[in-house]
Amino acid sequence: MSTSLLAACRAAVSAVALAAVLVLAAPLAATAAPVVSQGEGRLVVATLLGVPSTPVADLAGADAVDPLGTGGPFTSDVPLDATALQALNLQASAVNLFGTNGIIQLGAVGQYAQARDDGSSVAFSGAVSSAPSLVGVGTTPTGGNLGTPGAGNSALITVGNPATSPASISASIGALAASAQETAAGVQSGDYVISSLDIVVGGTVVSTAVTPISTTLDTLLTVVNPLIATPIANPLAGGQVTVSLGDLLAAAGVADINALAPGTDLLSFLPDAVVAKIAALTSAVLSAVTTAISVLGGPSAITAALALAAANTALGLLTPLTAGPLGLAVTALAQLKVNNQSVSNGAFTQNALTVGIGPAGSIASVALANATVGPNTPAAPAGPGGSGGSGGVGGTSTTGGLAATGVDVTAGMLAATGLLGLGSILIIRTQRKREQLQAESPLLSQPRV
Repeated sequence: MSTSLLAACRAAVSAVALAAVLVLAAPLAATAAPVVSQGEGRLVVATLLGVPSTPVADLAGADAVDPLGTGGPFTSDVPLDATALQALNLQASAVNLFGTNGIIQLGAVGQYAQARDDGSSVAFSGAVSSAPSLVGVGTTPTGGNLGTPGAGNSALITVGNPATSPASISASIGALAASAQETAAGVQSGDYVISSLDIVVGGTVVSTAVTPISTTLDTLLTVVNPLIATPIANPLAGGQVTVSLGDLLAAAGVADINALAPGTDLLSFLPDAVVAKIAALTSAVLSAVTTAISVLGGPSAITAALALAAANTALGLLTPLTAGPLGLAVTALAQLKVNNQSVSNGAFTQNALTVGIGPAGSIASVALANATVGPNTPAAPAGPGGSGGSGGVGGTSTTGGLAATGVDVTAGMLAATGLLGLGSILIIRTQRKREQLQAESPLLSQPRV
């Protein structure tokens, strides 16, 4: 009976030892080694009615990954699949979201990323002409088009109907692009480009105020233009107003777009910019007429002067457009947020422009020109106190064995030692019990046959 007990104890010890090994082995099997470096350029990320669009996310971006820190750099140059994107037939307020006659059209744009052995990476998307300045001289991503944004434009964004909507915009962007970088030391940063921007603003709120002014100017110019050498054009014809990026920045009170805080909505400055532009254009026409007729004489001078006086009187009787009503209409229509930055699980993303459709982008939100880097983990030790990449703290581990895997070796070994110690106690106590029984009964000490 005592032999059976001893065998049972030995079996228990084996089980305990196996359990101790499993305690250590399980975390090791579940630990995945991080990649050395990675980056992604992705032109379009869309959210519809507050839900991220999986079909858009499934379209290929330019993904570059250096898993081991050898054999690099790894470069990815993947054009946007415009055909697949348009085939999704995504709509916002019954209007196609992408492509020809859609809300968003893109031209000569690309997606690019590079992952390097030293733990650094870069990513880019947007106008291919901006790639050399953002990610390095000689970088030439493959370009492609999504619709027809117009000559010299990398993006055209059209929201609202000029004839029926309270407000409408048609924004032409010269160059739109974003880049992200992560150094071998784990420093992440981003940059973006919006080289030019012209927004044609229409809609019933604007036309109601602009049309009477335009009509008055037409009456004046009909009289004056036949009398002067160079005819003067009416800049308000058609009931719409065009504002430039410079006009928006002036309304914002800054000289450069880079002075705006990340995530700034350019359209928040649109109402003030439109009001100022209407006044400036009207004043410019009156000033041009005054200068042109100043050289006239005789009846022509009298006729022109009377027409100018009548125009000034008529304009003074009009109710000017104010920023308030237009602001409400624009806020409900769209947003153009620039320089958007985010960090998620060690990955840094730079977005050049996010287009919101509907109040606060409730109908659709489309991030254009996105670049993501990280999390990176350099393969080579960074040294004591060195950088461990975007996801590291204090450098890459130089400890051998289990410690290098990230497993808590001290806790694991203590657990194993405790379990093995318990087995040893069982063996010792069982052996002592056997010796006691043998002393009491000599028969137990005789061998079995």
